[in-house]
Amino acid sequence: SHFMLRREFYQSVLKWILSLPRTPDIPFLIGVNGPQGVGKTTLTNYLVEQLQQLNLNALSISIDDFYLTRKQQQQLADGTDNPYLQQRGYPGTHDIELGQKILGQLVSQQTDFYLPRYNKSAFNGLGDRFDKKHHTLVTTKQDIVFIEGWMLGFQPVPATPNQHLQTINNELPKYKAWTQYLNAFIYLKPVKTDQFIQWRVEAEENMKKTGKEGLSKKAITAYAQLFLPAYQL
Repeated sequence: SHFMLRREFYQSVLKWILSLPRTPDIPFLIGVNGPQGVGKTTLTNYLVEQLQQLNLNALSISIDDFYLTRKQQQQLADGTDNPYLQQRGYPGTHDIELGQKILGQLVSQQTDFYLPRYNKSAFNGLGDRFDKKHHTLVTTKQDIVFIEGWMLGFQPVPATPNQHLQTINNELPKYKAWTQYLNAFIYLKPVKTDQFIQWRVEAEENMKKTGKEGLSKKAITAYAQLFLPAYQL
């Protein structure tokens, strides 16, 4: 019954998307926001599949695919004592220009370029950008593109509790370079803010079950807990 309810929900989202006024020959970009482990990827994969069956060109990209490379992330971490910048995840750990370039290419209907992809299991779960052979070649003009991310669309707040969070807050305006392209937005809201910690732990454990490298249960729990201040703000 849980699966049936989820499919019903997915179908209603699909119906809503198809009801939106779109301009022919101009890609329609939809942002998808929700905490880690809430099911953004599962939802967007389903929607892409359904839209393709309706003869629409659709694809999904995650802001995770715009993370800094492992080397860049290490340099960032070494250059600061900010706990929120010691690993991938928070605003400030993405390659803004790369994201802007890719979204710009999709919007202007370019073809024959690669979407970067990120490998969360590289370096024992610390992550790195995949080699180009694992990137996705865009061969056709797109009708609908989903961009999903846990903090996509987050806005700066007037005051933060400490300097480390203020640094992150100051990074947020840069992400307008991405959100300027969005035509619509889906926000998946959890009932309880801290539910996502368990979801994120489960996602990592499931990844490890497939034989991929991943963070230990303790490490992934600590990693997930680090995001609570952002959700609370």
